[in-house]
Amino acid sequence: MVLVDLDGTALTTEKTITPRTRSILTRLEASGVRVVIATGRAIYSVRTLFQDVPFRGPVIALNGAAIFSGLTGPLWHVEAIDAEALDLAMAVLGRERRIRNLLFEAPDAYFVSRFDDEVRTTFADYRNLEPHPLEPERVRRAPVTNILVRPEEPDKEAVHAYLSALLGAHVRFIRTTWTWLEGLKAGVTKATAMHVLARRFGISPDEIVAVGDEWNDVEMLREAGLGIAMANGSDLAKAAADVIAPPNDEDGLARVLEDVFAVRLKDGAGRGTAGG
Repeated sequence: MVLVDLDGTALTTEKTITPRTRSILTRLEASGVRVVIATGRAIYSVRTLFQDVPFRGPVIALNGAAIFSGLTGPLWHVEAIDAEALDLAMAVLGRERRIRNLLFEAPDAYFVSRFDDEVRTTFADYRNLEPHPLEPERVRRAPVTNILVRPEEPDKEAVHAYLSALLGAHVRFIRTTWTWLEGLKAGVTKATAMHVLARRFGISPDEIVAVGDEWNDVEMLREAGLGIAMANGSDLAKAAADVIAPPNDEDGLARVLEDVFAVRLKDGAGRGTAGG
């Protein structure tokens, strides 16, 4: 099984999938290797990116909080933040003046406190889906998996420390490389989703290859049988990996997978099987 991150890994800087990357993913699937997208993105944007790619494998979305059977298939697994933690988060976030905006993510919907230009450009336009208002009763009925917090820029570090101290037992907040902080149910990562799929398919960890470039890939890079970080990735990701691949803008993902699976792709070993 191969887990492939998108941004900075399978996608170029221009957010495109090159012909060589498309080819290696489809060739691996044809040879019997389970290819799994593992991304922080919501399923909507993954579907848009792969609309012209004949991809059949499962999708790990929202940094491990949701697993879909495929691009258009049903939701297989979800790690929702529990109701008590959700109420606490809404209470804490609602009275914090250093926060500019809030977004609560569910597998099939999202909710914002303020539908501003940033939300439209960053989320709505990219997903072709507008958000719902952040109304507590409506949010409680949704399986909320991720909480995104937009602090005032000078207060990002302080807000992160504040939220971690108050909510850290329930929600793990991460300082991302962009302007938003992201919170997931404590203990949930791409690696936890990786293990869910491994059990489902009867694949052992040493039969798994994981490729990524950032903070949200670290656990799966460490826990896979072979962890591969991109040359353009963060120092944290590279330290967790066994191998460093060429940069994403130089077909690095395709090149490293061609090397790792050279024998299988040449011989067609395991064609049509479920494992790999």
